[in-house]
Amino acid sequence: MTVIFVFVSQFCLSQNCSCKKLPKLNEIISCEKSTFNNGTKIYRQFNCDSSWLVFESKARKKRILFSLDKNLIELTEKLGYTSWVEYKSTFIIENRLISGCCDPPEYVLFDKNSGKKIAELGREVFHSEIQKYPYFVTIDKEKYSFLSFLNLNTNKIFKINLPKGRIDQALKKSNYIFAEYLFEKGEIKNGIFEIKYKYKTKETNKWLIEKIKVDLNQYVNK
Repeated sequence: MTVIFVFVSQFCLSQNCSCKKLPKLNEIISCEKSTFNNGTKIYRQFNCDSSWLVFESKARKKRILFSLDKNLIELTEKLGYTSWVEYKSTFIIENRLISGCCDPPEYVLFDKNSGKKIAELGREVFHSEIQKYPYFVTIDKEKYSFLSFLNLNTNKIFKINLPKGRIDQALKKSNYIFAEYLFEKGEIKNGIFEIKYKYKTKETNKWLIEKIKVDLNQYVNK
């Protein structure tokens, strides 16, 4: 069971990263602090009853972003909020809905100064870790007709159209449930975003490959 708190209780504040009853948790859970470039921090803590992810502001105010209870504590760093990426004024956290195969993770966007949640971003096709090109890419969930590029610094979006019906047809002719799995790992080089995806047509059951290429320099400063 996962729980999100707004304020940190005195009980949580008094705890360290340890559980004498379950010493192996010290090997599973890292309490090392990550410091963002604005001075705020994010880190885990745990005791024998739960584990929780803490955001700490520059004023040292703490906010619990996520927690796992006693029954799930050994899945810390594998279930729920697992990893994060920092941007200019925000950060995203990967949210694994299951600990194993095969559902893709979802992502949550937070304000880097306050630790407040801004938006549920959902599943990704790609996210950039290059600060100059802070894009989070998703696919249209209704008709799979376009890719949406969200600038995580400015909150502006631009879209790239996909051939009508192509992704939907590929899902119907395959065992894939999630369209995101049709895409390979994308990359950005010199501001050019490239990603490949596979699809099938009505005429053939053979996988075909298409490459998408987008010059992000045309959009990043708009």
